[in-house]
Amino acid sequence: MKRVLVCEDEDSIREFVVINLVRSGYEVVDVNCGEDALKAYDEKDGGFDVALLDIMMPGIDGFEVCRRIRAMDNKIGIIMLTARTQE
Repeated sequence: MKRVLVCEDEDSIREFVVINLVRSGYEVVDVNCGEDALKAYDEKDGGFDVALLDIMMPGIDGFEVCRRIRAMDNKIGIIMLTARTQE
């Protein structure tokens, strides 16, 4: 089973994404901040196939989480979630 890390600070968005991933057969670990995303990544020894990261979060943002995960694993798929209207 594929394991997905979902990091989104908006509860309703995170719950919607998690529900749909679980229904599609994925194992999901969900967190609401960048610090917890990095902690979950370490606790699972990087055992994720994909990370879905919100860009705009308080504390460590999605860009920094992406940089840190990518430094440890250059094969993990990373999808950035955002409500931003510009690149």
